[in-house]
Amino acid sequence: AGALFSMGTDFHLRPSVLVTYAENLRPQAEASALVFIKEVFGIGMNVRSYGELAGMAQFNFGGFGLGYSYQFNPGSEPLDRRINNTTHEIGLRYRFGGAMGLL
Repeated sequence: AGALFSMGTDFHLRPSVLVTYAENLRPQAEASALVFIKEVFGIGMNVRSYGELAGMAQFNFGGFGLGYSYQFNPGSEPLDRRINNTTHEIGLRYRFGGAMGLL
């Protein structure tokens, strides 16, 4: 679930919450927030219930969006295990139809 809040004329906040469940796995919850500048560039953070963190960035142009996320675990595991569990994610979004916006 997510929402979009205006923080003046040039800034918007987009928080979201997600709970996932898969058979034979523990449920997982995550929360994220992105702050957008002029609806073009967004930067934010994501935190998951098992301690993983992610830095996120998104760039919007026309009906397209390009996003990047770097996920890592700052926990107490040995450094080599934490480094092996990092991810880089790139996302591409296209919005069909006439509706434009951040959601």
